[in-house]
Amino acid sequence: MKDCCPICNSNKKKEIGLPRTNLISKKFVDREFKIVQCDYCQLYYVSPKIDFSSDQWSELYNSEYFSNQSSWLVKKRKKELAERFDKARSLIENKNQRLRYLDVGAGEGKGLLEANKRGWEATGIDIVDNRLQEAKLSGIKFIKSNLLESDLPENHFDFIYVDSVVEHVLNPFEYLSKIKKLLSKGGVIYIGVPNEDCLFNSVRKLAFKVAGKKNESEKIKPFDSPYHVIGFNNYSLKYFFEKVELTVLKKRNFGRKFDFLSYPPTSKSFWVSLFFLFPVEYPGQLIQRDIYFEAYLSKNN
Repeated sequence: MKDCCPICNSNKKKEIGLPRTNLISKKFVDREFKIVQCDYCQLYYVSPKIDFSSDQWSELYNSEYFSNQSSWLVKKRKKELAERFDKARSLIENKNQRLRYLDVGAGEGKGLLEANKRGWEATGIDIVDNRLQEAKLSGIKFIKSNLLESDLPENHFDFIYVDSVVEHVLNPFEYLSKIKKLLSKGGVIYIGVPNEDCLFNSVRKLAFKVAGKKNESEKIKPFDSPYHVIGFNNYSLKYFFEKVELTVLKKRNFGRKFDFLSYPPTSKSFWVSLFFLFPVEYPGQLIQRDIYFEAYLSKNN
């Protein structure tokens, strides 16, 4: 069924609202789309299914997707990345070998640089090449391709890093199943996705109503940056991992505090984050409705 949930295949859903478009996506949106939530697994997705071409997706994910990062955010992300790699290394069963690392949705290539610095065998894959120049080293392999169309070796990679990627994928079950096949025995997958049921989104929903935009969805933004076409809450993420038959080694709900510092003070995002996200950062943490999930996963078999 074309218009069913991309994880559990149920066609029972409830409407959440209408998606926002920007100047780029508006050229491609040729019908009415709605943000919906699956009644069975609680996944948020777009109905009807988006059918953009590869060229259209590439135009959306151009280099501007990574622009306007403050120096505070660059330093913060570098520290977070190192901590994630340390955690994954501690969970991988074979601790003596040179690790084979795969970065799915490599983006600017900062994960590739971290892996290369550690002496790991680094491979990245993405539908566009937005790597920083320093990530284009001879010792780093890069594949410009859709993961599902790639011929990467199965049972090969010890650490597969999938941060802020799955929420961009129209067929998440097939996607994560493919990643699982690429993972070596005793290896670890890192996955990071936004929490669509975070407290911040509840505040956004209220703000939309006050601004006279009650029909606009506060969940996923498929046609405006950051172009999320599916979205998870705690229940749907748990269901997702179980369906793909992955074991959760570690999982947490968290958020980057003082997130407004991620943006230049002259940007709209700075002021939105300061006045709407900052006041709910700590309450969201206390009630486990923070903005992000991360999980370390292994194969069941």
